[in-house]
Amino acid sequence: MRCAQFRTALSARLDGEPSGLPGTRLDKHLARCTGCRDWLERAERLRDQVSAAAADGPSEAWAAGLSARLGGDAASGRAPEGRQTAER
Repeated sequence: MRCAQFRTALSARLDGEPSGLPGTRLDKHLARCTGCRDWLERAERLRDQVSAAAADGPSEAWAAGLSARLGGDAASGRAPEGRQTAER
């Protein structure tokens, strides 16, 4: 089995989804494969950074950039003329 398949299974495990592989098989591979251990550490850091950023919400600069691209007021949720927003 190739590392790409293990990394797909590890990604699923990180997301709380079924990995498609027995946990012991994943753990044994991680014990032997430095590349996959490094990949998993980076994936965990990225997950934590995304979670932290999501908790804070979008930055003002990001919202302003989105607003400029859409031609509306993204911060207020107002859609530009001729566009409709999805109901929440």
